[in-house]
Amino acid sequence: MLAVCSGVPLAVLVGDTPVQRSLAVALRAGVLATDDDIDVVARRAESSLRDLELLLSWYPQEGARTSALAMEARRAVAHDAYHKRAAARTAERLRDYLELGDEEPVGDIAQFIESLGAAVIFDSMPKTVQGITLRDPSQSSWRSAIMVNTNHTWWGRQRFTMAHELCHFLYQDDRSLFVNRKDYPDGHLEEIRAEVFARHFLAPDFAVRQFWAEHGPKKPIDGYGVPLAKFMMRFGLSRQASIKTLVEAAGVPRSHLEAYTQVRISQLMRQARLQDEWERACSAQGEPSASHWALSMALDAYRDGLVSSEVVARVLGRSDDVTGVKQELEAAGYQQSVQSPDFR
Repeated sequence: MLAVCSGVPLAVLVGDTPVQRSLAVALRAGVLATDDDIDVVARRAESSLRDLELLLSWYPQEGARTSALAMEARRAVAHDAYHKRAAARTAERLRDYLELGDEEPVGDIAQFIESLGAAVIFDSMPKTVQGITLRDPSQSSWRSAIMVNTNHTWWGRQRFTMAHELCHFLYQDDRSLFVNRKDYPDGHLEEIRAEVFARHFLAPDFAVRQFWAEHGPKKPIDGYGVPLAKFMMRFGLSRQASIKTLVEAAGVPRSHLEAYTQVRISQLMRQARLQDEWERACSAQGEPSASHWALSMALDAYRDGLVSSEVVARVLGRSDDVTGVKQELEAAGYQQSVQSPDFR
């Protein structure tokens, strides 16, 4: 009863699990330190993880399905003392697993990550943070919540962030909290590996060279703006990541691309006649959104009387508007078959 009322896992209360190994307790007790600028989003991620475990307790078949898929995907993981080589090899193997071939662009990354059992949530964060991955080390399964920044972050950068966090998930990196910032120390090997993986997963060297051979300027007077815009849209990369990739994989001199960092992206896309495609891709980039996977389970559980409207509101990121969420559920035809217990 004390565990239920306090929210402290029974294993922690009886001493089987150290406090620092329980994410919820560690955050509340200050054992797991978070920077001030991510404190709010880290707590939302922790709450999302608790709700995910609750939902999976009602739908264990979902847990089994996603765990099996995650196990399959992790067969792609390459272990090498040289982190960059391991990352590139893992990206290549994962693309093979997904049957993407050498040149096919990666599609819906969020949907793929959620199929492996990690909740992907889009939320506003400080500009210096691209995203975070939070997991509870006290849980036997490697469940995690991946938070992606929607604040002044382009669609291509969000895709890169998700691929970065996917690497932590695949490797099951042994930390409770990963913060993907714009800048990180050179010696941070796990972050370096995740960056290299993301680049090679989204834009393999062979595909980059093939694309540039076909679409790159045939003579300097043609300019690099249009092929750069086409490259960004083809592989779903940000401008910064695209320039870095073209320099590394296709051997394009950085000086030839540097001038285009000062041009508005919308202008580049307009010159390449990709304005409509670009606007469609970016249409929802600034909108916070819940995990589609968790929300689907929450709605089913609410309909079946297994959880209350408070759980649905938390999954939606609207814990301060439970009444409004309940009214919207009723308007949408979600009627509970039985009254769920208050403590859920």
